[in-house]
Amino acid sequence: MRTSAPPPTPGQRFWRRFCLLAVKIFYRRVEIAGAERIPRDGPLLLCANHVNALVDAIVVQAACPRPIHPLARSGLFRRPLLRPILRLIQAVPVYRRRPQGDDASKAETAARNHASFARLFDYLRDGRTLLIFPEGQSHSDPSLRPIKTGAARIALGAWRNHGALPRIVPVGLIFTHKGRFRGNVLVQIGEPVALEPPPTCLDSSEEVDGRLDERALVDRWTDAIRDGLFRVTLNVEAWEDVALLSLVQRFAALRAGRDQRGASRRDHTGVEEADGSAQDTSLAHRYRAFRRLYAMQRWLRVRYPLRVAKLREQLRRFERLCRRYGVQDYHLNLRYRPALVARFVVRSLLFAALVFPLALWGLVNSAIPYSLTRALSKRAARGRDQYDTASMLFGFVLFGLFWSAQTAVAWNVWGSRIALLYALSLPITAGVALMVGRERRRIVENVRVFLLFLRQRRIRDYLHAQRSEVETELAQLARLARGAESSGAIESAPAPTGGAGAA
Repeated sequence: MRTSAPPPTPGQRFWRRFCLLAVKIFYRRVEIAGAERIPRDGPLLLCANHVNALVDAIVVQAACPRPIHPLARSGLFRRPLLRPILRLIQAVPVYRRRPQGDDASKAETAARNHASFARLFDYLRDGRTLLIFPEGQSHSDPSLRPIKTGAARIALGAWRNHGALPRIVPVGLIFTHKGRFRGNVLVQIGEPVALEPPPTCLDSSEEVDGRLDERALVDRWTDAIRDGLFRVTLNVEAWEDVALLSLVQRFAALRAGRDQRGASRRDHTGVEEADGSAQDTSLAHRYRAFRRLYAMQRWLRVRYPLRVAKLREQLRRFERLCRRYGVQDYHLNLRYRPALVARFVVRSLLFAALVFPLALWGLVNSAIPYSLTRALSKRAARGRDQYDTASMLFGFVLFGLFWSAQTAVAWNVWGSRIALLYALSLPITAGVALMVGRERRRIVENVRVFLLFLRQRRIRDYLHAQRSEVETELAQLARLARGAESSGAIESAPAPTGGAGAA
């Protein structure tokens, strides 16, 4: 095999720039952990979890400095909007077997897949990068689905055809607030998967023992790929656990933020020790803290089920109270001194005078394509895992059409110079409008809560008391879990279950 791939084509360079732009526009924060684990050259097979439809390939390409060739369902090549893109990036179609078809159609499908696999082996021989989603289909489950054997069979075919195994690297994609514009994305690049060398008897595919050995080898490799993916993905039993542990993390971060000035109070609760330092806000740190908390929660749920159920109910009750009064956790930490109130008033007035006019301009010029994008995306997406893909496709098309038409009108009315300035103002003020929408909600929320606490101080005292009860119970359970963890009774993460699925 070649150690260095051919230089990227102009189309591939354009595609990666597009992916970087799309990810920057549609997501507020993108964090890549372990980027150094992607080798600079040599045949590479990226194996990623599949939780966000076509957006997954876009995010992986934005995170990977090398051009990637994704494996894609053959049906995607029949879609007019996607076909030129897939050809541009030299994607490889995969044809699914249909058991209800006749012998001729099955033979045709097998022949097409044989040609696709031959193309994949040639790409690896040339030192290129392939992207495969071993789960097969996109989903919104909180854990990995059964892993199929395709990645292992590709590696084995490359070894048979060219005498060398490609580097296999797992990629974990974790989206916060999936299905909502401007969420966060964590891309975790795992350690390369160590594959045992194929036995020499596999050289002869005509031997029965060799074929049996091949099947067992593919299953073992698939298990190794699954384990690698498991270490870089979320993997919880139910979304209810995610909601509970997210609340626990918020409590821990808030308590740690209040107690940074004194170690005595930190020793009293110890909650933030289960979550890590409150000052480290990286998505990778939050992921590691979440996995640790989840392992602790699983142990506590077995040993102290009644106390865990009590804590869950206390957290839910506190959340319901906060929603009822429109109060966020951080409001309970604020001390409304005159200096703080004065800074808030001055900042709000400057915001209204300087930033709001730009936001209003962006809102007027982008309201129609934005509203259409949201409406069409909700209608076209069949599930939460498809909304981001629909939003990207409709967004780029609709905003491109509307902004081009508006610029053409400005050109005809005011001339080229004004039209150019107008075109430049559109994306800038659209971004300002998004930022202002969040800031406006925050200002209104802070004013309303300030007036609420000013009129009814007992509400704040009552919420303080409810939160203290939750923190006390959480601190006691955290001490129990840390003791078990230090004794080795708690594993860092639950072990993966399930074997390889069908190819």
